Amino acid sequence: MKFIHAADIHLDSPFRGLRKAPDQIWEKIHNSTYAAFINMVNTAIEENVDFVLIVGDLYDRVQHSIQADLFMNEQLERLNQKQIPVYLSYGNHDYLNENTEIIHYPDNVYVFSAQPEVQQLTLHDGTTVTIVGFSYDKQAVQEDMVAKFPDRNQSDFEIGTVHGSMDSLNAPEANYAPFSKSELLGLHYDYWALGHIHKRQILNEEPAIIYSGNLQGRHKNEAGKKGFYLVTSEGHELKPKFVQASVVNWQPMKVQADSEETFDQLVAKILDQIVDLKDEKPNFINVKIENIQELTSSVLSRIEDDSLLEVVQQALLSKSMHWVYEITPVPTQKTFKLNAIDDEFWKESQKKVFTGENINQLAGSLLNQPFIAEALQHDMPIDQLQDWAETLLLKNGGREEQNDENTED
Repeated sequence: MKFIHAADIHLDSPFRGLRKAPDQIWEKIHNSTYAAFINMVNTAIEENVDFVLIVGDLYDRVQHSIQADLFMNEQLERLNQKQIPVYLSYGNHDYLNENTEIIHYPDNVYVFSAQPEVQQLTLHDGTTVTIVGFSYDKQAVQEDMVAKFPDRNQSDFEIGTVHGSMDSLNAPEANYAPFSKSELLGLHYDYWALGHIHKRQILNEEPAIIYSGNLQGRHKNEAGKKGFYLVTSEGHELKPKFVQASVVNWQPMKVQADSEETFDQLVAKILDQIVDLKDEKPNFINVKIENIQELTSSVLSRIEDDSLLEVVQQALLSKSMHWVYEITPVPTQKTFKLNAIDDEFWKESQKKVFTGENINQLAGSLLNQPFIAEALQHDMPIDQLQDWAETLLLKNGGREEQNDENTED
């Protein structure tokens, strides 16, 4: 037996943060979720799998485009022509709704309903398989749906599919079909195909309990290679193998700033490190410049106003498949000092000032402006805000050794 476990395709993702990118960059990332799905379908056909599991969030939103519908039907029909069944669950992003009924998938596709259902199939070699799953019928499902799953039956293999969050009964993630690892193990299934968490992870090996992650990273918090699991039976055991499907990978890259480094030298250093990347796939890169306290105020200013980013991007457009979408200054905490500001006082102030509540309060009526609200839609990590604040202080106050006259009592 051989099957594919995939989840969180998020077809039709808007990629709002990259709308100002050059056309060729925008097209590459905008089409990436489509291309990643094609890669998965290609593998299913090449490997002649017995079935495909898609465990929630096939689409990024309920009101997705006609283009997404037509594309999905075309790809599912490719699998139908090879007689490969597809078992589909809707998740919290694309839950069952009034529009679901107008989507007519090919005959090989089975969509799970809002309550756990049992589907059984017999493979060409006589192997019997039971698949249990459910779809969301609303965005938030707080009920423990696994509690409704039946005990293991007499099939050769039994597989559970869950789009939800583990161990989150009393946590914010409890809106997403919460369950516990002990629950899954107690049912004695042979494989648990999980969706919803975009970070690929194996929670248990025997039996396998696996989050496949998403097929294609959509922003910097979904860094690294993305894809699905190809699962093959060896006797009574199921062996999962990760297969990359992503066509663009999001990656951070660290660059160490040196003392008195000029702007041009910093540009050259960034480009040299990008040239050294060995990845066969295009990378969208967040350059983190460390030790920025070593740089002059003029260079810091050109980082802050995005001059450095623009120069690097222009250099990459014509000669590289990679793209730098952000340059982030990162002061080195061990050596970071601010003139006339006590270190302990600064650290204590950080804890009090850099909070989500304070940020929202300070933003105030500015959030009524659509372009500001859109920019803040994806939360900037608190530590990144701290880094930017320290960069501004460094730029305006200079390095300690340059301003000794300002530190006298």
